[in-house]
Amino acid sequence: MSTITAATERQFLATVVPCIRDLRRLANFLTRNPADADDLVQDTLFRAARKLHLWQPGTKMMAWLVVMMRRLYLSHFIDSKHNRAKTIPIDDWDASTPATQMQTVEVMEVAARWQNLSKDHREVLDVVAVWGASYEEAAEHFHIPTGTIRSRLARARIRLRDDTGAARRAAFRPDVQLRSPGPRRPPDPSIGTG
Repeated sequence: MSTITAATERQFLATVVPCIRDLRRLANFLTRNPADADDLVQDTLFRAARKLHLWQPGTKMMAWLVVMMRRLYLSHFIDSKHNRAKTIPIDDWDASTPATQMQTVEVMEVAARWQNLSKDHREVLDVVAVWGASYEEAAEHFHIPTGTIRSRLARARIRLRDDTGAARRAAFRPDVQLRSPGPRRPPDPSIGTG
């Protein structure tokens, strides 16, 4: 076991911290349970800290952590004691439905126009809309004010909506009513008297 220098430890921490969000996503995918996913991420980071002497500076940190997480997952969750059938009440069952043809077309249109957005708009949409970060987390990530995040996000959404023609389609959809409610009528005194 070699000694760990302070510089190696700083470099290790600087490379691990950006990987944590992706590790959480992978753990959620593997376990399908938020509590188990948090445990798996914690176990992975703990093992990485214990095995720091095996890490080679300059190598891909995420790949090293993913291998560790996968091995921990296999040993913890695929073990026979965890591989029992679970009974899920029908009320808690979240059944997904396949996308409609219109939804598929809209996703393809957005993907085709994604590159038309500016780099700033793509980055903000990616972090907030795709990865699910809050406005505050995105502002911290990009080192800009939260208001700027909101503004870029709004402009990016408007641009995508205009580019894909979603606004034009919404104007012609029969299920969308754009008329005003009109004047209120006074209540009918004969209703509700008994």
